[in-house]
Amino acid sequence: DTMRQRARLESLEAALAGGDIQRGNTLFFGAKAICSTCHTAQSRGGKIGPDLSRIGAIRSPRDLLEAIVYPSTSFARGFEPYVITTADGRVHTGIIGREAADAVFLYDSKREEARIPRAEIEELRQAELSIMPDGLDGQLKPEELADLVAFLRSLQ
Repeated sequence: DTMRQRARLESLEAALAGGDIQRGNTLFFGAKAICSTCHTAQSRGGKIGPDLSRIGAIRSPRDLLEAIVYPSTSFARGFEPYVITTADGRVHTGIIGREAADAVFLYDSKREEARIPRAEIEELRQAELSIMPDGLDGQLKPEELADLVAFLRSLQ
């Protein structure tokens, strides 16, 4: 799996040169890539994923590409996905938005908040899969990925 992922990244990385920042901006905030649904950049967007307003200052193009194509490879601190199983067998997956003495508030991939009473939690564990969907490299053309990475690199 790791070898296949590495080969895929290498093939996509070759297409990163020449990305257009403005087209990447349109993708980030548009309906095709829907990045801004969960992520903030330029003071716009969602709060479920990490704020990417300065991501270009701390991540290389390869790092950005890997985060887009394989979002479960690593998680930003504070945005780790969790699985909560309740005593009645229900399973909730998402990002812990906040915690209270009597409940945990979990945001799922649909950006919906679930309040889970602590008294009902049977198991709470970190998940291995990101709530960010896989397969964005299949939805975007290589030049669109280059545009998206160029936009993210410009965020300093």
